[in-house]
Amino acid sequence: MEAIASAPMGIGQDIAQFRAEISATQSQLASKSGVDQSRVSRIEKGETGTPSELGKILDALAALGSKGAADYGAYLAKDWQYVERPDFSNPQRNILELAEEGLRQIADFLEEEERPWPLKRQLERQRAAIETSAVYLGKNAHQIAFIGEVGVGKSTAISFLYGLLDPSSPPSDLRERVVLETGGGHTTLCEVNIRRGPGFGIVVQAQSDEEMRNLVGDFCAATWLRRSGGDSQKNDSVNVSEEVQRALRNMSGLTVRRERDAKGRTNSRDQAAELASQCATEEEFRARVIERMKLELRTRREIWIEDGGAKAAMQQLRKLFRDINNGRLGDVPLPASIDLLIPGFDSEVPGLALSAVDTKGLDEVAVRADLDARLKDPRTHVVLCSTFNQAPSTSVQLLLDHLRNAHGVRVDAGKVSVLALPRDDEAMAVKDDSGEPPIDDEDGYHLKRDQILRTLASGDGALNGVPILFFNAKKDDAAKVRGQLIDQIVRLRKSYEDRLLDECAAADEVVRHHETQAFTSAVQAVADQLSNFLGAHAPLPPRVRQPSAELIEALGAIRYASTIWAMTRRNGEYYNFSVSHQVGAGGAKDALLRSKTWFEKLQGVLDTLKQDDDLVLAQKTIQQVEVSAEGWRRAFAEAARTAAVEVYRGPLEADVGLWSHCAAQWGAGPGFKVRVERIVRDWFEKQTELNQKLEGVMAALWEEAVVRPLERLSDESAGDLPEDIRPANVVPFARRVPA
Repeated sequence: MEAIASAPMGIGQDIAQFRAEISATQSQLASKSGVDQSRVSRIEKGETGTPSELGKILDALAALGSKGAADYGAYLAKDWQYVERPDFSNPQRNILELAEEGLRQIADFLEEEERPWPLKRQLERQRAAIETSAVYLGKNAHQIAFIGEVGVGKSTAISFLYGLLDPSSPPSDLRERVVLETGGGHTTLCEVNIRRGPGFGIVVQAQSDEEMRNLVGDFCAATWLRRSGGDSQKNDSVNVSEEVQRALRNMSGLTVRRERDAKGRTNSRDQAAELASQCATEEEFRARVIERMKLELRTRREIWIEDGGAKAAMQQLRKLFRDINNGRLGDVPLPASIDLLIPGFDSEVPGLALSAVDTKGLDEVAVRADLDARLKDPRTHVVLCSTFNQAPSTSVQLLLDHLRNAHGVRVDAGKVSVLALPRDDEAMAVKDDSGEPPIDDEDGYHLKRDQILRTLASGDGALNGVPILFFNAKKDDAAKVRGQLIDQIVRLRKSYEDRLLDECAAADEVVRHHETQAFTSAVQAVADQLSNFLGAHAPLPPRVRQPSAELIEALGAIRYASTIWAMTRRNGEYYNFSVSHQVGAGGAKDALLRSKTWFEKLQGVLDTLKQDDDLVLAQKTIQQVEVSAEGWRRAFAEAARTAAVEVYRGPLEADVGLWSHCAAQWGAGPGFKVRVERIVRDWFEKQTELNQKLEGVMAALWEEAVVRPLERLSDESAGDLPEDIRPANVVPFARRVPA
């Protein structure tokens, strides 16, 4: 065996696995390797072995018939300089080895100063692209996040898909069987992550002190308004969400008690309202509620279930989750998120670490910041859930449009799928175009899929490639649907794999043909055409719509006055509706809209170049510029999002008068939402200085994210790019402002 360059963490577990696969004992391995059996045992348990010991053990395993051990030895002997060593089980390990060799080849080429500048610039761009894809593929963690409106059956579906079931409950009662709490909606308190763990357990991430104070303050303010008669809006009332209210009431012991009188009639006693009636001020009431919660005692963040077998563990996990989700444990804080740890979870996908995410139900039309984070995370596959009859629901269509228009993300490359959740015999109630019913459920799914695809294609057709899945928890095969979701993660990774291979092939072509004058001339000709294009189209295109337009539209679409009321009490930043987040989405949408024609013109130039017979040798170069252009477009949009947030968030939060004026609209009669919308719109219209500041920043971002990268490919005199450009995360000072 070649010398081991370095031993990764977990090598002992890998050795134990190789030994188990060939049914060899530690004694046999020790005898074959010449390493003491006690030493083999300690290494398998995690003790660090010397390179000599590890080499002998792996050689012995290979001699005993382990193919994996032989490959593992070669893997350990490899010196990784340009790519971080991947896990041996990484499904793209061989691809990453190609990336390592490709980057080594590029580095050797760039060391020679006399290389033609167009080729050097091309390779520099390809090096950055290969490194980006390699970093993505080198990590093995992915999430499958389920998003849907409250009450669609999302938590029930997740529980059945991933085997989170209490075997002691009656099979006929779905609600009692599932570990995740279900109901008629407004049941899940916070985001729930299901992932692999060393044992069965629950980990709670607590709400911050500030958010806890805000939630208690909202609950107390709403209760006080009802006490004082101030909550008299026609058809509207204010309160925290049902699930948060339920948890706060349980934590404080201020529940609504149902009692029967002497005549058998049921009466309700709101203990929170009773406590409020005993207080002189709202501040006193809030202080007494917080005192009853005993927040200082709520310090337990982890709960582990003792060994008792998987069946008993699921039963205990189900009860614990419900107690935490409803605020019934006196030593556990109000959670911001809950992790369910399951031994062996996702074990059916070798080399990948998958977790399932049950998001808090969507009960507003506006896209929440927490859901947006899942939508734009390149490592997350998003499952948009609808009831069967409503699929694709309005919210699903909104989120799909948001993915395209605010993130510039393709919806047909493993990023998103639509999951329709039929109940009972809904699939059999579908009819074809002639009015005939389906033969069976699968036929009903086929008919419904056609209907959904027609709905999604009714616009510009950009949503045609979205996978449409179905799952009836009572009838359908969970493993089949789970496999379909895993396939989407595979597609996500495959898109990066293809990109990496294309870039490596293009770089290899440059290196192999760099001495061919015709090749260099073709690349130079492409650079000249790009330079001509940039000379005519460098300035940032004009703004199409104000970033605040997204916010105003979202305010108009809000369903519940409570959401706007809570937002105004937090100076615009509420988990269910964030003003700065909406403005950021508006900035990204404007960036994509205003740059759309520019990128279409660039694509037109590239299409012309691809048809030029004299540039056949530069085809890969042209294709890679196309790929880069899509990356520039998304980078500019993400940078614009961040810029809009940073420009407006501080002034918005600091303007106490704005939000007190908005909050004061409650109690002024019907039209609360309309009045707040008008006040916010007027505020933005007056922010001439902020609007100009954002436009200056946008011009700088355009230059940094789009113009300068293209200059580097088209102009020998273009300066070097900074080593660490992150336009999506950094908002620079404006360097030029368009006239």
